[in-house]
Parts: sequence; structure tokens; C-alpha cells
Amino acid sequence: MELVTLAHVTLARIGSASTFGMVRHNEVYRVREVSGGSLETLRELVITIAEEHGERRESLRNLRQENAWNHTPERDAVVFNIQGPNVQYGTPYAICRTHPALKIGERYFKLEEVKC
Repeated sequence: MELVTLAHVTLARIGSASTFGMVRHNEVYRVREVSGGSLETLRELVITIAEEHGERRESLRNLRQENAWNHTPERDAVVFNIQGPNVQYGTPYAICRTHPALKIGERYFKLEEVKC
């Protein structure tokens, strides 16, 4: 049994960093265990998942963290975005949420603080 951090990552526009213009983009949702929840760790996780689904790493070099309040009502969400040279997207490239979890074998259990 161990305490870990889980990252829930939604990539809304896989393919938009490598292509230009209005084309259909894929949406992917993944949950991964991460070491901590720093911005750089989450950014690298977004890039890794995007690469696994056909995005080129070099096309994501301008991926930046943005204010989440523009894109989601969740206070703890971390948003990463990248815009094309001739296209401005209203949907962010990725939204990440992290939380502590208890790992038992290959299973994870979400931990939630109880306020007394």
C-alpha cells in the first residue's frame, strides 16, 4: 500500500499542434500516476500522451500553462494550451486534474480530505 498522485488528463485537440486549419481533432482521456503534480511534470505528461497518439513532440514546444478560469469552473484544474499560427482555438489543448490516491496492488483509491 502506498500514497501516490494521480493525474487525470483530457487532451481535447490532439493533432491541432501538427496540422494547420480547421480539421477534425481527436479527444483523449487518460489517468496516469505521476511523481508530484508540478506544472513541468504535468506538461511533460501531456506531451507524452499526445506523442502516443500521433502528435509530434517538436510541434508542442510552445505548449503553455494558462489560467484555468477561462476554460473550466474547477479551481484545481491545470490548463495547457497551444494555438496555431493562423488559427485560434476556443477549446484548450489539455486540462489536467491531480489528486492523492492510495495504491494497493494495481488498484487506486481516491483520497479525499475530511474537514471537521
